[in-house]
Amino acid sequence: MSESELPTEAPQSGRQFAEQPILRQVLACVDSPPLALDAAPFTEAVLAHAAAVAEAVGARMTVMHVLESPTAQEPMDPVEWALRHRDATAYLHDHMSRFSDLHADEVIVAGPPAERINAWAHDNAADLIVLGRGGESDGAFVRLGDTARRVAQVANASVLLVPSMQVGDKPIRYRKVLIPLDGSSRSECVLPLGLEIAAAHGAETVLVHAAPKADLIESDLLDAEAVALRDQLYRRNELAARRYLDWIRSRLPATPTTRIRLLPSGDARRALALTAAEEHADLMVLSSAGKSGHADMTLGSVADYLINRMNIPVLLVRQNRRNPPTPDHAMDTRLPSQGMM
Repeated sequence: MSESELPTEAPQSGRQFAEQPILRQVLACVDSPPLALDAAPFTEAVLAHAAAVAEAVGARMTVMHVLESPTAQEPMDPVEWALRHRDATAYLHDHMSRFSDLHADEVIVAGPPAERINAWAHDNAADLIVLGRGGESDGAFVRLGDTARRVAQVANASVLLVPSMQVGDKPIRYRKVLIPLDGSSRSECVLPLGLEIAAAHGAETVLVHAAPKADLIESDLLDAEAVALRDQLYRRNELAARRYLDWIRSRLPATPTTRIRLLPSGDARRALALTAAEEHADLMVLSSAGKSGHADMTLGSVADYLINRMNIPVLLVRQNRRNPPTPDHAMDTRLPSQGMM
């Protein structure tokens, strides 16, 4: 958010948060042997977190496994299909049976995983896709796998990306939900869903805003006047941001417990990742695109950075777009008043 975009006073009382449709259908996507020999932690984590969200919002849940094949056009050999379908069914039953209160439909399809997941979600009006992050370790964090990245970029539905973790026998209970806001209607669209999940779990909600960095262009070192101007811009940004967060909190229900946190000026992406670790958050809920998002971009730079580096579940909230806009109508669809994510 640039300095000129920050409100100089509290937003008008007539402004309302953009409404996010209630989740009705949650699709949990899991891997199974022999294609993923280490899939068990991902499978159980995906099932546990999908169930935690579905139960919180009263949504139906479907568990999907894709029998991977090179192309969607070439049908799988019938014998191979029967054998792999049998193994996958037994694997799903085994892991689903470990969750005593889990009630879900099952579906097994064949083809390229990302394409099959997105197609099924679209055809069956799934509002949320839950899948493991996958990928390989790159030092301190694990990057997204190809399937997870493709789904996050292309899916019309919201996406919950879950890292591999031991979930135990008890249902998942979120204790702290982190919700980044940048002052846009897009970012505020996550509030109804994030608050509903937090309330159902009795979790604390932390609303976070990263104050924009005030940079001045100068060929040499900044003189005293430039330094004073930069500091004045930062103080103004910080004051306006705190006023915005206070206004947001004043319009929220009494439960769940809500706290606000204003982050210092700097790189918003790094600040949010560090804050999630400092707060020991169990879940981050954020818009797939914020104030600077464009209609032809399904994933903003901040969201893209975070889903590649967070070691906690990240829920990307996206308004369902069953009929994506054509380029001719791109400017119309990115109006904040329409709740475009």
